[in-house]
Amino acid sequence: MNMWKKGLFLIGCLLLISGCAQNNIADNRKVAPTKASAQDDKEIKHKLMDLMDNLMDHHDRNIGDQRQMVNDYNTANQLGSEISQSLNQGGKMSEAQYNQLMSSLDIANSDLNIYKQGVLSLLNEIPTVESKANELQNEGTKLRATQYLAALKRATQFQVDYINNFKNLIDSYRQAYVTISQGQQPNTFQYDEYSKKEGELIDNFNKEIDEFNAAWKTLNEKDFNREVKENLSF
Repeated sequence: MNMWKKGLFLIGCLLLISGCAQNNIADNRKVAPTKASAQDDKEIKHKLMDLMDNLMDHHDRNIGDQRQMVNDYNTANQLGSEISQSLNQGGKMSEAQYNQLMSSLDIANSDLNIYKQGVLSLLNEIPTVESKANELQNEGTKLRATQYLAALKRATQFQVDYINNFKNLIDSYRQAYVTISQGQQPNTFQYDEYSKKEGELIDNFNKEIDEFNAAWKTLNEKDFNREVKENLSF
C-alpha cells in the first residue's frame, strides 16, 4: 500500500503562464496614429489595465480555491496513509476511520467543484477583454496585449485539464478504500496513472511560466508604465 504516499503538485502562480497569440491586422501598412487615435488608445489602455487587473484578481482567487482543495485532499491522503499503515501491520480499518476518510474526500471534492466554477468563469471573462485589446490602434501595444491574453487563456484552460485529472485522482483514491472496506485488495493502476498524469501536466505547465511572466512584465512596463509583482512559479 505504498501508493498512498504519492506527492501532490501545487499550482501557486499568481501571474499565470505564457502565450503567443497572433495579431490580426487588416493589412501591413504602417499608419501613424492621429491625435484622435492616440487619445483613443490612451483611454483603451486605461480600461485594459482595469480589465486585466480584474482578470488577475479572479485568477488569484482561483488559486486560493486550488490551494484549499489540495490542503483538504492532503488531509484525506494522510488519513488513508494511516489506515494503510495499520493494514500493513495486520490491523483492520474501522468504520469510524472509513467514514472520516470518505467525509474528508467529500470536502476535497467540494473544493474542487468551487475551483472549477471559478476557472470556467474566468475563461468566460477573457473574450470581452480580448475585444477591448483589439480596439487598440498601436500595433505594438495590441500585439503585447493579445499575446498576454492568449497566454492567460491557455493557462486557464490548462487548469481545466488539471481539475479533470484531479477529479479522477480523488475518485480513484476513494474507490480504492471502498474496495478495502469490502474486504478486497484494491487495484491501484488508475490511481497511479492519474498521479503520473498530474506530474506531466505540471511539468508542461512549468515550461510556459517564463514566457508568460515575460509577456506580462513587458506589457506593463512598455504600455501601462508600471512594474509588475514578483513573478511566482507554478
